Amino acid sequence: MIANPAKSPAKAARAVLTFGLVVIAAALVWWLAYYSQYNGLSDLGAKFACFSNDAPECGIVQSLIGSSAIPVYSPMLLWAGLVVSLVGLYLTRRHKA
Repeated sequence: MIANPAKSPAKAARAVLTFGLVVIAAALVWWLAYYSQYNGLSDLGAKFACFSNDAPECGIVQSLIGSSAIPVYSPMLLWAGLVVSLVGLYLTRRHKA
């Protein structure tokens, strides 16, 4: 039997938090897959600024990667996951009391 989220706000809050964390993990995997195409895993520290913003270096690395089967990474997925996670965390704390 599947619980109705409206009848279980604590479970719904945990689901929102979990979804946000999954979105953040997906952003990390996407970033890793895209930026490891240039110099592999050896230079990821230099490309880490591209994980959370569009620094000028990101455009340079993207031009060096060229066309790819993997879509160009966008930090918007990370930020969306962070917002959803924070909402889930807030709801979890709110329904704990």
